Amino acid sequence: MSLVISQNFVLTDSTPEFPVTLDHPVIGWHNIVTTANIVADNEDPDFPATNLANPATHEEWRSDADGLQYLTVTTGYVDEIDYVGIARHNFGSAQIPVRIEDGDGNVLVQEVLLADDSPALFRFTAQSLAEVVIRMDAGTGKLPRAAVVYVGKLLVLERKIYVGHTPLAQARKINVQNGRSERGNFLGRIVLGAWRETTIPLSLLSPAWYRDHGGDEFLAVAAETPFFFGWRPESYPYEIGYCWTIDDPMPVPVGPSNRIAFDLKVSGIV
Repeated sequence: MSLVISQNFVLTDSTPEFPVTLDHPVIGWHNIVTTANIVADNEDPDFPATNLANPATHEEWRSDADGLQYLTVTTGYVDEIDYVGIARHNFGSAQIPVRIEDGDGNVLVQEVLLADDSPALFRFTAQSLAEVVIRMDAGTGKLPRAAVVYVGKLLVLERKIYVGHTPLAQARKINVQNGRSERGNFLGRIVLGAWRETTIPLSLLSPAWYRDHGGDEFLAVAAETPFFFGWRPESYPYEIGYCWTIDDPMPVPVGPSNRIAFDLKVSGIV
């Protein structure tokens, strides 16, 4: 659950009308990766790089080599982008150093060794880029793999989240079957399933921000597509999730200010 911020990062989302900081929640829903624009230097024929364009986490790209290699996204996009999201990878356990570059080899996010295999979010200064490159150096000998890659523009929420939210990393849900004898003794339990599920409480969103900064567009896409989420990115950079909605959010103006509020109920992986 890692957020890696470029050493040269400049916050461009803040305006006098909607001032934000690095601790404002971020949502990585906008994604320009397609099966036609992502390629790998090395790939197992049964697990091609095109699988990375599928938001489902059960399909993977797998390399067939363990040395220096690249995943390249040719954006075909003129507007600004500012993040790369990766889910269901093995870069942490395989000790594979990762950095983000542009097509000319300029570093967007410095090389990092991720702490684990949880979703990773790489954030850099918003800019127009013809290519975005994920560079992977040699690790411990395990072949690199990943299931999902997003490249796009982050949605930075207008308000911070202070209370009423269980971070996805701590939001464990389990389905168990308990064993019990006729006399009531505990005989053990079988875990039938486990997942993460939480509610993201969003409130005091101004109608202008919601309409002008893509709040409604995000909800329309999130009805079918997962997204990356960091609730307090600067304070808790290791609490990044890859989420999907499990209920229909209903933005409602709340009196007396008529600012918008709604709960975003999600499940996800961390």
